[in-house]
Amino acid sequence: MNLRNEIEKLIGDNKVFDSLEHRETYARDESTIKETYLPDLVVHPESTEDVAKVVKFAYEHKIPVVPRGAGTGLSGGALAIHGGIMLSFDRMKQILELDEGNLHVTLQPGVITGELHKEVERHGLFYPPDPASLDDCSMGGNIAENAGGPRAFKYGVTKNYVLELEVVIGNSEILRVGRRTKKWVVGYNMPQIFVGSEGTLGIVTEITVALIPKPPQIQTLLIAFPDEYSAGKTVSEIVKAQILPVTLEFMDRKSFDYVRDKAQNIPEETGALLLVEVDGWSESEVIEQTEKIAEICEKQNVIEIFAAFSEQDRERLWHARRILYTTLEENSQRVRSEDIVVKRELIPEVVTYVRKLEEKVGLPLPTFGHAGDGNLHV
Repeated sequence: MNLRNEIEKLIGDNKVFDSLEHRETYARDESTIKETYLPDLVVHPESTEDVAKVVKFAYEHKIPVVPRGAGTGLSGGALAIHGGIMLSFDRMKQILELDEGNLHVTLQPGVITGELHKEVERHGLFYPPDPASLDDCSMGGNIAENAGGPRAFKYGVTKNYVLELEVVIGNSEILRVGRRTKKWVVGYNMPQIFVGSEGTLGIVTEITVALIPKPPQIQTLLIAFPDEYSAGKTVSEIVKAQILPVTLEFMDRKSFDYVRDKAQNIPEETGALLLVEVDGWSESEVIEQTEKIAEICEKQNVIEIFAAFSEQDRERLWHARRILYTTLEENSQRVRSEDIVVKRELIPEVVTYVRKLEEKVGLPLPTFGHAGDGNLHV
């Protein structure tokens, strides 16, 4: 059986590729898995019907199928480890409907997350989940991984916004699960079964997510501390003061040393950084939060607080954090990232333990992440 010919008969000949060069493009992703896994065939579907036809054929002939968004995931979910058919969703990237009255947007899985942000923000709306790879990752991948990001502390992760999904399951049946209404409380919460399932339960072909109004005021702060313990303690103190920042990011010295030349002029004596962002509906509200944070930091022996006074300033403060992981990869033979999630008040103890572990194993262990929800990357 010629697999390419059989699939072309089903969906057309300009969507199916089996050349070695084309397959090699899809043999890796951004995970730490260094091995390459060649799919036998790469298919670029253009509709839900294309996906269903391919899945039906694969089901009948017991051929593995791997859905792939943008290949930016870190868990290896987009790798064809058993060969088979790779479904790349780079041709299904349309925003189908933006419903301002009901505060939701419907789109195809290949839409890049950052592009969705730009589109809804043009209408004064907000889709909060912001994974570090937002300029490259796809919404289908975000659904598969239940992506979060720095704003998760205040605004939640992907699962908190999914209203309805269209999914092709293993026998090629097309399901529509969920509702586009604000309230639906009867029956199983079917969309949440698929969110975070990494493509194992079905292939998402259409997505409807909730939107919220975008607060017009925002303030970004980069705060330098003498040591990791002081920075970690500040995280809990900010929350105790009933301040809920949009983001509350932590970077130890080993982390920001990798990106120091691309960042703000950080004082040499800095031992750790917090990147804090607060938003609100009025300038006075944001100023009040910022002043409270500054008072808390003073009690923790803060070295310096850098504030953004323009969008350009804000992007500069964020730049080092966004490129941190890729910079680690570029400057290391191999990077292995582990996620640790603890209660916020335990962050100082965790970073102290990591430093001791670093001495014990003789390897650098940069530690950074979303301190607001206790999620550190080591």
